[in-house]
Amino acid sequence: MRAIGVRVPVALALLVAIVVPAGAYTQDKPLEAALARNDRAALALLPAKGYHDGAAGFFAAHELHVVPGSERAWCTPQAHGVLAAGCYIEFMFQGRGLRARTWNGDACGCIGRWFKPPGETSYRPTKGAYYSHAIADDRAEIIEHVIYEEPRQDCR
Repeated sequence: MRAIGVRVPVALALLVAIVVPAGAYTQDKPLEAALARNDRAALALLPAKGYHDGAAGFFAAHELHVVPGSERAWCTPQAHGVLAAGCYIEFMFQGRGLRARTWNGDACGCIGRWFKPPGETSYRPTKGAYYSHAIADDRAEIIEHVIYEEPRQDCR
């Protein structure tokens, strides 16, 4: 009995020590809802070389859309591990008319991730976000290849 009594406080102390404070992340529900609707103003927040309306123009030109339910948008005032302070947008995108989800519910298409540092007004692709960089650099051949020419087997 005594061993259980000692372990519970230790376990609770460890849990409290690793829990992120409730105010550490602020979800941007209106932006997520706009992305889920493929709202041009929301997509225009994301850079795309050669398009005055950013990713909105790129998505229209290449018949792309956000996979509903995959969109995430949040801000954090301080760094957390590898995430710097700032705002983030992440979602899966797919070609129009193509399968949005696999048989088990996984989103099909490509993942995009963008970041906006505190005090700045523009988003930019996160490090390593291959498809976000392709959009930003107007490298449509990369996106079209992976979505239209060689989609995942379970997304065809």
